[in-house]
Amino acid sequence: MPFIDANGVSLHYEVRGAGGPSLVLLHELGGTLHSWDAVAPRLAESCRLLRYDQRGSGLSEKVRQEFTNDVLVDDFETLAKAVRLDPPYHFVTVAAAATQALRFLEKHPDQVGSLVLCNPAPGVDPSRAAALDERAAFAMREGMRASLPTTLAISYPETLGARDAYEAYRGRYLANDPVGFGFGFRALARTNMLHMLPQIRCPTMVIAGRHDTVRPHAGTAELARKIPGARFELIEAGHFMPTQGPEPLVALLQDFLPK
Repeated sequence: MPFIDANGVSLHYEVRGAGGPSLVLLHELGGTLHSWDAVAPRLAESCRLLRYDQRGSGLSEKVRQEFTNDVLVDDFETLAKAVRLDPPYHFVTVAAAATQALRFLEKHPDQVGSLVLCNPAPGVDPSRAAALDERAAFAMREGMRASLPTTLAISYPETLGARDAYEAYRGRYLANDPVGFGFGFRALARTNMLHMLPQIRCPTMVIAGRHDTVRPHAGTAELARKIPGARFELIEAGHFMPTQGPEPLVALLQDFLPK
């Protein structure tokens, strides 16, 4: 898994697969490229797959300058060009990463082949920005362990899924840079891409986790109905389905994505 300077930061990334469609896996806020460990190898058998640690996350550079959703999109564009990943891109996103795929679609509608939105958080109402800012400030001040009761303990109950997968995820979560984590929350608090949902024209699948308490599946199903022709699926997983429910997720992705 190499590193590259892209858009002014060092990004840790992996490209797998010799050919086929260009598949991009975007991890959740608080996650890393390893969030896809149980999914990526099988998908890479039929495509060229890119996954990476977003700025401030995982082994990518720990920035000290606040960033926006547009900056995250610029990071992807620069990285994709550098590794010669050609459009059209097929995005699979988890939670808040949906905002990046939707913003890229808004900028380059002809470069998106399909979307898979897992438990999507496509935007934040301005009335909720203060709550996210408070959560960001707490993490930046007190650290990741102090934030567990209001973040990971809610989104990833330790009884959900395989125990070893939970322990590995929790370890990576605690290893997050709390400043970068806070910047991510602040970027989400100022992003709202909900207006894009009715404008989506590419094939789209929305997947909900039956045991997701952060984003209950009834609300995700309602969101899917705002996207023309979208396919909606419900699987046995929670909020972080690539880790909590990789088997049913892979089955759906292999059925939906182009070969």
